[in-house]
This record gives sequence, structure tokens and C-alpha cells, in this order.
Amino acid sequence: MFLAACTNSATDITVSIVPQPESIEVKGGLKPCNTFVTSIDESLQPEAYTLVIKKGKATIKGGSDAGIFYGEQTLAQIRSQFGGQAPDIRISDAPEFAYRGMHLDCCRHFFSVDEVKEYIDIMALHKFNTFHWHLTEDQGWRAEIKKYPRLTEVGSVRKETLVGHLGSSNKFDGTPYGGYYTQDEMREVVAYAAERHITVIPEIEMPGHALGVLAAYPELGCTGGPYEVEGRWGVFPDILCAGNPKTLEFLKDVLDEICDIFPSEIIHIGGDEAPRDRWKACPKCQAKMKELGFTEEAQLQSYINSEIEKYLATKGRRILGWDEILEGGVTKTAMVMSWRGPEGGKAAAKMGNEVVMTPNSYFYFDYFQTGDPEANGEGIGIGGYLNLERVYSFNPYEDLDEESKPYIKGIQANLWTEYLESFDRVQERVMPRMAATAEIAWGQSRRTSYPEFVERVRKALLPIYEENGYKYADYAFRDPAVD
Repeated sequence: MFLAACTNSATDITVSIVPQPESIEVKGGLKPCNTFVTSIDESLQPEAYTLVIKKGKATIKGGSDAGIFYGEQTLAQIRSQFGGQAPDIRISDAPEFAYRGMHLDCCRHFFSVDEVKEYIDIMALHKFNTFHWHLTEDQGWRAEIKKYPRLTEVGSVRKETLVGHLGSSNKFDGTPYGGYYTQDEMREVVAYAAERHITVIPEIEMPGHALGVLAAYPELGCTGGPYEVEGRWGVFPDILCAGNPKTLEFLKDVLDEICDIFPSEIIHIGGDEAPRDRWKACPKCQAKMKELGFTEEAQLQSYINSEIEKYLATKGRRILGWDEILEGGVTKTAMVMSWRGPEGGKAAAKMGNEVVMTPNSYFYFDYFQTGDPEANGEGIGIGGYLNLERVYSFNPYEDLDEESKPYIKGIQANLWTEYLESFDRVQERVMPRMAATAEIAWGQSRRTSYPEFVERVRKALLPIYEENGYKYADYAFRDPAVD
């Protein structure tokens, strides 16, 4: 589990650790802890570590530099609890899942490089190792692609933004909104994350959520436009034309530059919420279906996925997509991100595809954290309700047979930013729910009761949040707690 309280009866010292170790022993009273020694122990798993503190001297051994880094995070948290001191302690620890991810949508609202770096720092504190960076959308294309300069010249800027909630407002602010990351800035973020043993996975949406593309290059749509970068939220009918050979050419060109910037083995290709109405009426798409012997438009999306998967394979890369990519069939090498509840992930695992579990019913952090968001000052939001206890309750293996369980490769929480216009609000949405996610991702099999978890968060994480000036939601820590 993510946090563990370990009490030594002789000294009555309680140690809270992020995350829960596989084993821990606490002895002796507190002593100043200012001496640190680190080394690699090749007998350990790459992300595993041991931490021994004796008479104020801390020795950390890791299976790799990443393991040492996680040991250092644990040491910092122990010292924070005791004002720079520590008891004699021995910890052995390793993560349960290889993929431990957090997502950030920088398209609906744009966040600076410094803010993205701070998000990565918060991830590192919680021992996450994967940053899913959402870079392209209907509301703005955020990644510089030098072969297609209009993507950022035109596709990164919407003329205005919806004011209020999508379900009740038709008012717009009348103010252009934009922003994008240069290739140098994206490389800077990749390097910053790598120093913290975090891999950055870029998401380039295809074929849907494409108005940022189509506004810049209307010839890639089925109707030819005109198109605009969208100022509203939601799902829109105009997507990339599957029957136009220029579409695959464009996508491959974009991915050439993306792969040059991002060294991650996995490239996220989106694949969600792509209405096929335009394809049904498009002569080019219908001709492509006839050419390939297809009977359903869903097969066109699988065709795009397959072509992109083969192309990325030539670069030593793999595709990851939202669970809609299952609808027309995928290869065994495609990785699936299950967001529409856990069922898509279970189906993919049973098919033999690797899965990252990120069901919206547990891990969509744009959802409210209390049952009465207006009374509790949560501000405007997309809807939904996921309190800390709900997040903590997720079981990634539920209803899976033993043969399917190994295909669950990890856990991720997602933060969509339609209604999160500031980085302060981003922080409040992820903390402390990020801690509950890390609890599952690091040690699903070692979790304890929810009340114990809350108390560990209070002791081990809240002081660090406050020390760093992080904004966090305190609902679960109020007396009585707010549901």
C-alpha cells in the first residue's frame, strides 16, 4: 500500500512512509540524520530499494538509479516527520506495477513549462514513473511540428472560450486563447522528467479530437471545411479523413518529429470519441472501405491504427490507445488504456493485450471530490463525484482470472482541464487523490483500511504539501470529514 504506520512499542515512535514498504523494522529513538550513502545492488529489481538508518546514518541501495531515487523520497519523508531526525529503521520495498502514471491535459487549458515541471515534481514525490502528456485536441494543438507550422500558427489558438458549464451556457468570453510548446521546451520537459525517473508519453490524437489539425489543414477533413479551433467542450463530428492518403502521410510526418523529441517506447495515439458520421458520407472513405473489403466504418479506424502501429514499430515504438481502439480489432502488441469503466481493460486483458487501468469511475480527477461541490467551494466542474475513499477502493484485478491478471501492467489517473483554468486548481484536483492512486499502483496487495490510509496521508504527506506550498483538497481531513 501507499502509506504504512509502523509502531515500535518500546519507543512509541510511529513512522509513516510513502509508499508502503514490503517490510519494515523500527528500533530505537530519534537521532539527527544528516549522513547519506547510496549504491547500486544488482540483486534487487530495478525500481526496488532498501533503506537502512542506524545512529543517524542512512544507507540506500537500489536495483538501479531509479531504486535509489525512490529510497531517497522515502528518506525525505521520514526526516520531514521528525524535523530532520529519524529512528533506526530498516525498509525493503519494490513497486507492484511497472506502469504508474499521471495524465495532464494541456489542450483545453494551457500550462507553462514551469507548471508542467511542478506537476512532474508532485508525481515524483508520490513515486509515479510515467507522465502522459495530452498535447492535441479540438480546442488547441500544443506541440510544435516544424514540417507543419500552421499547426501552431493556426491550430493552437481558439478565438474564444465557453464561459460556464457546457450543459447550461452559450456564453463565450470573446478572448483568443492559445499556447504551445516548442520542440526545445518539450525536450526540456523530457529531460527534467528523466532526472526524476519519469518517462513522458506524448499523446497525438487520431482520428478524432482533430479540429486543431483541421483548422490548420482543412484538406485533411472529409468535407474540406471551413473548420475552426473549437471554443466549446465535447465531441465533434469532424475528424481526420480515413480515405485521404494525405492523412496517413501527415500522421507519419508528425510522428517522425514526435519520436525525435520523446524517447519513450510507447506513443499514445488517442483513438477515443471519434464519430464516424463523416466517414459514412465521404466518397473517399467509402472508396477506401470498398478497396479494403470493409463492411463497417469502425474498420477504417483499425486500418489507421494498424498503419500507424506498423510505422512506429520501424522506430522501435509501440502504440497505446484509449479502449475504443478495441472496437474494430487490434493486434496483440497494441496496449490499451481502459477509461470507460474497467470493462474495456478486462476485455483487452482476456484477449492478451497489455492494459493500463484508468477507469473514469475511479480515476478521472476532473470529477468533484464532494457530494455538494457548490457548498464545499469546489467551483465549476464537468460533473461526476469521486471522493478519496472511492479512488482508494479500486481493485485492478477484480473479476479477472489468473491468466489475465499479468496483462494489467499499470494504473493511471487522468486530469482533463475543461474547467481547470489555473494550476492552483489542477493541484487541488490531484492532491490527495494522487496518493490513493499511488497506493494502488505501488502496492495494490499491501493496502490496509481506508481510515488508516487517511491517517498516514495526514502524517506523511500533508506536511510535505504544505512545506512546498502545494494546493490540496482537505475534505477527507476535516473533522468530521466532508463526503
